Amino acid sequence: MSARGGPVDVIVGIDIGLTCTGMERSPRDRNPRHAAMAKVSLGIAVYVNQAGWNGKPAVIQQWPGLKASRIPINANKVPTKVGYKAGEIGIDSWGFECPAPENIPPGSAVKDLFKFHLDNSFVGRKFQRSPQNAPKIENVKMWYIDFLTCLHTHIIRFLRERLRIDVNSTPTEFIFSIPTSWNESDLMVRCFRELVHAAGFEKAGNVIMELTEGEASAVFTAKHLGHKFQEGEVFIVCDAGGGTTDMCVLNVKSAQEETVELENLDDPQDQLRGIRGLPEDLIRRLAHQVTRGAFQTLKTGFGNPEVDLLKIHKLAVPNLDQQIVLSREELKAMFDSQIQQIIVFIKHQVDSLRSCRPNVILAVWKPCLILSGGLGSSKYVQDVIVKHFGDLRVLFAPDPNDLPLAVCKGLVIDRLQHFSCHMPVIPIRSSKASYGILCREIHNGKKHSGQPSTKNQLDGKKYARKQIDWLVRKGENPVRGGCVKRTYSLILDDNTTTSSWGFSIVCSTLEADSLPAFLGGKSGGASVLCHVISDPDADLPDGVSFQRRALLMRRISYSRIDCELSATIGVGKMEFTLKIFGEGEDTSQELKVRWEDSTRTAGRELDGLIRTT
Repeated sequence: MSARGGPVDVIVGIDIGLTCTGMERSPRDRNPRHAAMAKVSLGIAVYVNQAGWNGKPAVIQQWPGLKASRIPINANKVPTKVGYKAGEIGIDSWGFECPAPENIPPGSAVKDLFKFHLDNSFVGRKFQRSPQNAPKIENVKMWYIDFLTCLHTHIIRFLRERLRIDVNSTPTEFIFSIPTSWNESDLMVRCFRELVHAAGFEKAGNVIMELTEGEASAVFTAKHLGHKFQEGEVFIVCDAGGGTTDMCVLNVKSAQEETVELENLDDPQDQLRGIRGLPEDLIRRLAHQVTRGAFQTLKTGFGNPEVDLLKIHKLAVPNLDQQIVLSREELKAMFDSQIQQIIVFIKHQVDSLRSCRPNVILAVWKPCLILSGGLGSSKYVQDVIVKHFGDLRVLFAPDPNDLPLAVCKGLVIDRLQHFSCHMPVIPIRSSKASYGILCREIHNGKKHSGQPSTKNQLDGKKYARKQIDWLVRKGENPVRGGCVKRTYSLILDDNTTTSSWGFSIVCSTLEADSLPAFLGGKSGGASVLCHVISDPDADLPDGVSFQRRALLMRRISYSRIDCELSATIGVGKMEFTLKIFGEGEDTSQELKVRWEDSTRTAGRELDGLIRTT
């Protein structure tokens, strides 16, 4: 496993898409470094630090079941599917191994299109008319774990057998993109991180989740578009995939030779596109039949002269001696429906930028609009977008095959620049919320008037309860791999064999200058996010402060411990380490984070640490 923040030899970028998954690999020409990427419709890009590597991310194109699927021997993506048989434990198939809808045998089931089903609010909206058909969250997590486990196994096998990499001794990073709609949801990203952990990724390397899908796509286009960006230039990246469209508005903060640094001018946005009014099962079956094989060539080629010459397009229906006949007008109508949704989305983003950031627009004569993604690779889509947005410079990668893999490649490219130049393409976004810990303070009548307090039975002192020590404030720009350190004290009873204690993490979306000093005040503004618990069996170092006091003819003995808390706080990831000071060698322990539903945390707040300053 790689050390946090240090260089690694293999980088695997993984982008979980709605329909498929892909993998790419790439060598580095001068200072070889390993890297990999994945996408669902999964494409995985791999970069390897070894001699002979050409310096570009390469895509994993061989997948289990690919030969039997009647798809060309190489495929940049693998379907995000898992298959099960009734009465059997575990999965029966995944990806290309899963049977087509018309070939699913009795007693079997294939699960797909479950990417957003971790989000209860999304499931509630999607199945509003038929809640009885909504999948249970336990089943969705099982599908995710089973798919990710198969993906992890395939990646490890690829590294071992194709690249001859000893995965047990080679520092490796697995970089996952964050769905744009999960951007500000700690719980959603935390849930996904736990599934990735359960699939085995963290056993083989360091797992990183920082960039959204739209941001990763922006990284790829900024570095490989062939357009030389100027400092202060503004551009919009529209990543139009098979079922979703992600949008990012970015400013070029600096551009020097091969190094580009970008900053977000607005929060990344996303839009789920679809065909309204048709049952999901029917859409899935129709889409599967129509969009296989020749239709993929037709999709990207639509708008090219050689394709436009055809008045009628005939697509074979698998296992039937029939064809689906589409006139050019019918095919055009399919594209126009999707394009209209994308145009409205882009226009809303442009109008929002012009109203909220007029100074930025005035400084740039003609902002860029960059198209990427599978649908964005269509010549017809590109022509319509160019014609509609005449006041924007519309750019796209010259090779259509690059566009569907923009996200997974961007994940690796961003990390490689971070290692080579000590600067990522897109720095971690400023915090959208403030995070702090609950603690205690020696009670001060003036400072803590009206606040909850208690008398500690060990040292006999009065403490103000549920004080908030804010570690990360809204608007601050965190450093990758950086941590916040604070000193506290602990008071432990010497008569107990185990000494477990803990504290709660709180968050607030209030502005930094309006944050509450304690939890539970009339103004509110803060809520408990999770709890952090110590190891009750951890040994204390020698030389801690051992104290006694007399109380009604009996002596009370306790230990007062000085300690340093190191906190690493990111979206969906929180890590805490406590260093306890003693006369001998200091000891450290990692603290466990327990996430709970917000409805279960009320009244169970923990504030075991004592703030010393």
